[in-house]
Amino acid sequence: MAETTLLTQKKQNNLETTDEQPIPRSQIIYQDLFTQMNDGFAYFKMIFDKSGEAIDYVFCDVNKPYQRLTKLGDEPAIGKRASEIYPWFKDTCTEWIKLCGKLAQTGKGKSLTLEGYCKPLDRWFSLNVYCPEKGYLAMITKDITARRKTEQALRVSEKQYKKLANSIADPFFALDSYLKFNYWNKATEKFTGIKCADVLGKHFFNVFGKNRISRRFVNIYRDVMRTKNPRTFSSKLPKASVSTFFEIEVYPTGNGISVLAKDITERKKTQISMGEYTKRLEELVRIHTEKLNNAERLAAIGETAGMIGHDIRNPLQSIIGELFLAKDELTDLPDLSVKKRLMECINAVEEQTLYINKIVADLQDFAKPLTPCIADTSLEETIRAVSLTLEVPKNVHIHYSSVKPFPMLKTDHLFIKRILGNLIRNGIQAMEAKGGELVVHTSLRGKFVIVTISDTGTGIPAEVQDKIFKPLFTTKSKGQGFGLAVVKKLTEALGGNISFETQVDKGTTFIVEIPTRPNNLV
Repeated sequence: MAETTLLTQKKQNNLETTDEQPIPRSQIIYQDLFTQMNDGFAYFKMIFDKSGEAIDYVFCDVNKPYQRLTKLGDEPAIGKRASEIYPWFKDTCTEWIKLCGKLAQTGKGKSLTLEGYCKPLDRWFSLNVYCPEKGYLAMITKDITARRKTEQALRVSEKQYKKLANSIADPFFALDSYLKFNYWNKATEKFTGIKCADVLGKHFFNVFGKNRISRRFVNIYRDVMRTKNPRTFSSKLPKASVSTFFEIEVYPTGNGISVLAKDITERKKTQISMGEYTKRLEELVRIHTEKLNNAERLAAIGETAGMIGHDIRNPLQSIIGELFLAKDELTDLPDLSVKKRLMECINAVEEQTLYINKIVADLQDFAKPLTPCIADTSLEETIRAVSLTLEVPKNVHIHYSSVKPFPMLKTDHLFIKRILGNLIRNGIQAMEAKGGELVVHTSLRGKFVIVTISDTGTGIPAEVQDKIFKPLFTTKSKGQGFGLAVVKKLTEALGGNISFETQVDKGTTFIVEIPTRPNNLV
């Protein structure tokens, strides 16, 4: 092919409109494309040395965009070597010339695409080179400087972004729209123990497995991607320590999500501690309020007990005395049915009178300050005296057992009598419906005497076990709730302690511990 411009050839061959031979429409289209295209175009012939290695090329044709892109301006290029036009050509384009030479020698139909930076022009170019016939090349040149600078800026930005993300002390990772990891910072490695290289490109379930926590995470991630609305929630992080708690923020990104997990373990502990402290304060307020209410009630009870002691006790004693005389006179009468009915009436009145007397005694014992009268006391005789005052149903059997010999105690025998009387009566009442067995056992343990009163009754329900020693609390249909409260107060007045063991439907055992002598006695 002659080393003349294609446009010149076209003019010489009358490729423009003539009357004798019209220009083919395809040639007009390609001519317009050549002159109007925005990309640079050059057509050149390769020059080889004697060894067949490409060393230069001669321009056969160029368009204006090529002249502009390569800073030729209006300088003629047709018929000139590249090295004549660009002084820097041989020093900077050696490798490129070799590639083009190989392409030109392969023959028609071959092409190559490459990108490179031209330092003298301070430009990045994309070159599409095509071999239309052996020894010749056609080249389309695009200026990609702006794109490469943008890519460079993005790489710098991405590097800075990764550096920033790795400097974050909390776990931070990113997933694409398929829930595959594309970022995993150092803190995530630290908390999960999983290296970045082991997760990138893997699905969330492949890294964390399928469990309740990971499924919850995936549901939230998908919701964020669908709605494009950020979400914040608190949770443990899969694979992280079970004692570490996180506040997890999920943000939508262009093609997925970013996840930041803030370690709030200490804050959570503080919240729990504050919650527990608040509950303790509430419980203390409740206890003190209850004590205050009890104090007010006990003050009222004390006043009532004082009046009852004066206004009821004396008439009661008179009634009890009259009942004794009436029973004595009845014994001298003949055994008639009338005598029997009168005796039953007197016994019933006496029983209720004694019950009223017990209520008065409980009130007074609970309300007044207790000062024991310490004296030598035989526990066996005290138990015997208590048994004589008891009304025991036929379906209840009482047994007494004790270590032998049992020493004398230095204590208040009236206090002991009241304690044992109340506890044994309670045991009997617990077995009245179905009957049963009550066992009173005494033993010694160091400086304490231990008395156990065990029944086979209904037991004490769990929900009321912490209330049975409180005044005015009772589970009986007939009672004022002072019996066990008085027992506790009397026991503690003697320097002792009372406790119990119980099983519903199996029975209850009360354990009374009393010192064999007061601590202030040698």
